[in-house]
Amino acid sequence: MKKSILATLCFCALAFAISACASKSGVTNYKVSKSTVAGNWTVSDVRLEGFPSDYQVRDAFGMAPYNNFIGSTWKLYGGYSGYITLPNGTTQNIYWSLLNDGTNPVFQFKKVDAGEKARNVTEGYRMNIESASKNTLVLSSPFDLLNGHSAKIVYTLNAQ
Repeated sequence: MKKSILATLCFCALAFAISACASKSGVTNYKVSKSTVAGNWTVSDVRLEGFPSDYQVRDAFGMAPYNNFIGSTWKLYGGYSGYITLPNGTTQNIYWSLLNDGTNPVFQFKKVDAGEKARNVTEGYRMNIESASKNTLVLSSPFDLLNGHSAKIVYTLNAQ
């Protein structure tokens, strides 16, 4: 029970941090549709922005180092299920959705293991949608650094 409460609090703190970062970076004022995001994608580039040169970024999404996502495939079905497959063959089932508040669209997903129901998973990940078209999807994971600055990992996905 304590772990569940702690996980919920951590997820809320992450959501607050993301919204705080988004307001600093400017207003995008557009919505992204499910049909634009659904499909088969390949990560063509992953880059760090705003991190100090000596900062070490560990695993992305609790799966692998961020640079191991280059070449990964993301299958995002219209029914909000899908999976991520890394180049080494590791596959993670996910449940995804969009948050469209009219200013800063957000892509969010939860890792769902075999036999697990998405509604029972309380932890997940959120990424700002920097841009979205039928050919290219650019997502960024924001981070608040201890020095009061913000940084992000930017993922560029291309339609297959």
